[in-house]
Amino acid sequence: MSILALAVVALIAAVSSVICSHLDIPVWTMFIGWIAFVAGGMTLKSAAPSYVSTLLGVALGFIGAIIISKSAAILGSDIALLLGVFVIVFAALLSQGMPFANLVVCYFIGMTTFFASGLAPALSTAVLLLSGLFVGVASGLFAVTISARMTTSSE
Repeated sequence: MSILALAVVALIAAVSSVICSHLDIPVWTMFIGWIAFVAGGMTLKSAAPSYVSTLLGVALGFIGAIIISKSAAILGSDIALLLGVFVIVFAALLSQGMPFANLVVCYFIGMTTFFASGLAPALSTAVLLLSGLFVGVASGLFAVTISARMTTSSE
């Protein structure tokens, strides 16, 4: 990849960070979305399954947090954590059998995004995280598309 193509990719990331900042979306969520795009295969065909798998991972994070918080008083914090993590990891691993959203690594990226945020499982959290992840996946796709065109046109 040429220096110019690398600069364009970096510029796309920089512009995406400013967009997130202006929309009050944590910039780090954009980078996590970009990571999901790369982990999912970095193609137009893999972008949507990467995003959906990551979204479902965020949802599993919500479920895990709810299981942990609701069962801690009854089971104790260690058993509640064990149960919550078991359920969400088992569900993520089962996703391998799904025809469209089967990128297990993206499920883990989504779960990590939720838990790393430190936010409560709420609609506002979902909107915030899913928006940032979308900007990241879309930016990654845009960057790959533009840099591929630049590389092809320079040959």
